[in-house]
Amino acid sequence: MKKIAGIWGSCLLLLSGCSAIQNMDVLNPAGSQAEEQYSLIKLSIYIMLIVMVTVVVLFIRFVYKYRARPGFTPEKHQENRNKKLELTWTILPFVLLLILAVPMVKSVFGEEKQDNTGAMKVKVTASKYWWKFEYPEKDIVTSQELHLPKGKRVVIELHSKDVIHSFWVPQLGGKQDLIPGRTNKMALTPEKVGTYQGKCGEFCGAGHSFMRFLVKVDSQKDYQQWVNQMKKENGSTKLSAQESEGQRVFKSNCLSCHATSSTASANQGKEGPNLADFGDRERVAGFMPNTEKNVLKWLKDPKKVKPGTDMPKAKGLSDNDYAALSAYLKTLKK
Repeated sequence: MKKIAGIWGSCLLLLSGCSAIQNMDVLNPAGSQAEEQYSLIKLSIYIMLIVMVTVVVLFIRFVYKYRARPGFTPEKHQENRNKKLELTWTILPFVLLLILAVPMVKSVFGEEKQDNTGAMKVKVTASKYWWKFEYPEKDIVTSQELHLPKGKRVVIELHSKDVIHSFWVPQLGGKQDLIPGRTNKMALTPEKVGTYQGKCGEFCGAGHSFMRFLVKVDSQKDYQQWVNQMKKENGSTKLSAQESEGQRVFKSNCLSCHATSSTASANQGKEGPNLADFGDRERVAGFMPNTEKNVLKWLKDPKKVKPGTDMPKAKGLSDNDYAALSAYLKTLKK
């Protein structure tokens, strides 16, 4: 009994640990597409429960009826054919599959036929191991955090720069692959304000488990405020001596790959994530809390923190240089 209790305790501890790390709850939908998929999940569970209950009830009935007991004599004549039963257990599974298949097919192809006139457009590009988000109608480029307005249908154009990735935000909708050389599309309609965990749903290399991002669903007013802030250029805040030194280090070592402006023109030719709102982000490298300690850890040895990343370790920088660079990055706020 103690062993069983220990096993259950370990399982519950593991489950609680998983939910604390990230919220990937498909059973708590926050978007129209996720709600529809949740309905399909419930339908499939109900069908499976009907089958399971039927089998268990029949099993218990026959075990009880034909149990060995004093005075029990098995029937001498045993039938090995029963057309009615054979037809029933052949036709019934087909009917159950049909009940499940019809709404599923309707959901998949119905979504493809939706009118996207007036829908907001976002271009998503996946690279090992980070996410780039472009808002072509707003001339905004950012990374790692996707901002969407509540109640607005969003058509997402999906691209990959290297290998096959998969865009997945469980609480907002299903998965869609990003394939090199091919453009895929999917739509999301967020219905609840909040922050939702997204990640790559396709194994893509050593840093796959760290390829995460956040989707922030804002009210219409807050979303427009975010757009207005992103359009403003950084640099209005007066920098301290350390931050100014960090800016110098950044221009010497990081500017060739990273932009600190969110406009499309400023991000042309940049191979690394946009850093215009780095100081506002909740995560460093997509998965660590945005603290000074974690920023320094990431800057000093990126490949150790996120295996397989293309970000190189800067050469010839002292601890003071790293501290100054970290301080400057924290000033990049909108």
